[in-house]
Amino acid sequence: MSLIDIIVGVKNEEKYIRRCIRSLQDQTIKDIHILVVDGVSSDKTPQIVSEIAENDSRVRLLENPLEVISSGRNIGLNASGAEYVAYLDGHCYVDEDWLETLYNTFKTYSHGCKLAAVGSTYSSPQDDSFFGKTIAHSLQTFFGGFGTAYTSSEKIIPVETVAFALYRRSTLLNEHVAYDETMTQCEDTDFNYQLIKAGYLLLKHPRALVHQYRRSNPQQFSRQMVNYGEGRARFTRKYPETLHWYHLIPLIVFFYPILFLIVLFLLVTGFIGLNIFLLVSAPILIYIVIDLIYAFSISIKINNWKGVCSMIIFPIVHFGYGIGFLKGFLKR
Repeated sequence: MSLIDIIVGVKNEEKYIRRCIRSLQDQTIKDIHILVVDGVSSDKTPQIVSEIAENDSRVRLLENPLEVISSGRNIGLNASGAEYVAYLDGHCYVDEDWLETLYNTFKTYSHGCKLAAVGSTYSSPQDDSFFGKTIAHSLQTFFGGFGTAYTSSEKIIPVETVAFALYRRSTLLNEHVAYDETMTQCEDTDFNYQLIKAGYLLLKHPRALVHQYRRSNPQQFSRQMVNYGEGRARFTRKYPETLHWYHLIPLIVFFYPILFLIVLFLLVTGFIGLNIFLLVSAPILIYIVIDLIYAFSISIKINNWKGVCSMIIFPIVHFGYGIGFLKGFLKR
């Protein structure tokens, strides 16, 4: 039995898995096991993990025949015998004090509250693609990540959900908390909400950094946002009480251009006047101005004029999420 087991869900991560596992092997807390759960990879991921496990008894390879990340995490939880469990993805790596930061924070705050988890903060790897780094900067802003676990903070704060978190395993067992294996997106949100419903608190630490590689082009990122929106809709259908007004903003952003085109058609055909068209146009103009302001602020922050490409990232976030949310909400 170890102090902490880290569950690493993987599928086709041969490009990143060595660095991921090495960063866990180098943790300042050594009393750990690394449970790598492979979702039927078609590349060399399982072979790489097996090679590492031959030289480090703390590393163990498990199989996930259902392939989805939620089932993989349940497999890891069921195989764990540690006092605490944490999780990581195969395309991430962490600093050597990551576990120590989470663990010390958990020990400190658990005395004063009913604490379920301490989660991490997303960070962009130094060698990530420029587009990937720009995604990270965009999602950390209020405009790009409001209401999500991506937004940045300067202090330890309570949150609605956590990413890459440390949990006390006995809490999960006592509260019968497990991952819903029908959730292919937002599985963490669902998992953490079960703890919130049981009266627990979730914290996010600003210095427990997880360096996560992002999608490298707009097409991949668009699909990710659509999938996330669909997952959020399924979660909302499961727990209607979790729906907040800001979850609907991307959906409004999706429908607004349709309204704009209808009004433009009515203007051209003479059914409405210019004043009505300008009134309807005002929100889209405001959106464009805000988009440009945030894009230029990111460019200044990273000291690179190419940062203005974030002006396409924000619409991808909002439109992609909106399309996915509508798709997931209508799906039976």
